[in-house]
Amino acid sequence: MTPSIAEPIVSHRWIRLLLGAAFGTTMIFVALAAMGSRVDSPVSLAFPKLAYEGGGGLNIVNVTLVDIRAWDTFGEISVLDIAAIGVASLIFVRGRGDRLPRAATVKTGSVGRVRGKSGGEHPDVRAELARRFTAVSRDPWLVAGRTLAPERRSIIVEVITRLLFHSLIIFSVYLLLTGHNGPGGGFAGGLMVGLALTIRYLAGGRFELAESSRVSAGWMLGSGLGLAACSALAPLLLGGQVFQSAILGLYLPVFGDIKFVTSTLFDIGVYMVVVGLVMDVLRSLGAEIDQHEEDPGSGGAPAMENESLEVGP
Repeated sequence: MTPSIAEPIVSHRWIRLLLGAAFGTTMIFVALAAMGSRVDSPVSLAFPKLAYEGGGGLNIVNVTLVDIRAWDTFGEISVLDIAAIGVASLIFVRGRGDRLPRAATVKTGSVGRVRGKSGGEHPDVRAELARRFTAVSRDPWLVAGRTLAPERRSIIVEVITRLLFHSLIIFSVYLLLTGHNGPGGGFAGGLMVGLALTIRYLAGGRFELAESSRVSAGWMLGSGLGLAACSALAPLLLGGQVFQSAILGLYLPVFGDIKFVTSTLFDIGVYMVVVGLVMDVLRSLGAEIDQHEEDPGSGGAPAMENESLEVGP
């Protein structure tokens, strides 16, 4: 009787299982031995003193990122820049897509509908939806919201965006400026701006994204990394070391005594890099894909069609 094919496969599986368990057990004992053989105190115990006396801040985590281990953070934001460049290179063919079309170049209610199809709605229903969404004569705050087809718009999302967008931007600046002594920092503030831009993109589409972020994503990425590099090299001009920070005492008539640490400039660079990364991802993985779905042939903005969605009085 010849052995079946399943027998060697099962035996090899048990051998691999035993080897994996043996290797894992060995590494556990190696880690325990390494931890037990420590003779010096861990450097992390000195971080609170280093953060307050050397970095001039009470937030140990943020001071560690922008001062004590600034080299690691600089490497991380460099990786973020490289990742953004890679994403843009995969999506865009001839450019980064920084010059997004503005809302004024498209017709009201024309974005989001499939060309040559009515979308399944009766013409009277579409006309009524367009009349309701375009009855206001003044320009809305969500400028590009009028460009979306009525069936693609959400009143709830637009109202929430109006309530949260400016608050999130102000809160992000607060996190950036107070991150040295309290919760926050450049990473947290930049992610908060990214969240604000994301909800505005969800409310108004790719044209609203163009209206809300007039600054190029590539410029934000490059300027943030450049500011971080300049803040690292500036101490060399004054006889200091790379990434060495200084604590400056200022007095402002309204705010009183202010303590400014020069590593805040490095944190601002981190803030700009994170914001630029989010903008690049939204424009490449969001706006560019939306553009190809709306108009696969031309690769541009929806054309100004002859038919009108507006209904007269």
